Amino acid sequence: MVQHAGPDLALLTARLRQALAAWPNSPARAAAEVWAALWRVTQFAPPRERNTQAAHPAVAAAVALIEARLGQPLTVPEIAAAARVSHSHLTRLFRAATGETVVGYIRVRRMERARHFRQATTLSVPAVAASVGIPDLQAFNKACRRAFGASPRGIRAAQPGSPHSPAQ
Repeated sequence: MVQHAGPDLALLTARLRQALAAWPNSPARAAAEVWAALWRVTQFAPPRERNTQAAHPAVAAAVALIEARLGQPLTVPEIAAAARVSHSHLTRLFRAATGETVVGYIRVRRMERARHFRQATTLSVPAVAASVGIPDLQAFNKACRRAFGASPRGIRAAQPGSPHSPAQ
């Protein structure tokens, strides 16, 4: 499928440039940046399927910021400021548009990306944790257990056909 990246083009370009810059000193970080860019591409959908496109522009701006900075620390006040609305107004708009809180949305997206990275790549647990914005390994392990009922290693082992799968 070929599709224009639209407003995500700048994000994808930045991610790939970060990967190139990180490569000499941190190949694992470079790989994480490339996988983050590829993950973003997998999330593209025709505009009619994106529920945030029909939502309030502040919600669309908030979602775009969250997706662009998922691997970095995020706070609701800074997201609201970037979307040019108050914290409480963004919270109301976001729940109405998505059915969940801003923090809940960030948590779900980080865990979706972490599961994808653990199942589809050979990135180490620390590299995956850092790429989804949870550099504390203890917190990452706890978040994985809460979200998936398994440790980060267990997520990879549970993937059918995985070289780390207990069946092989």
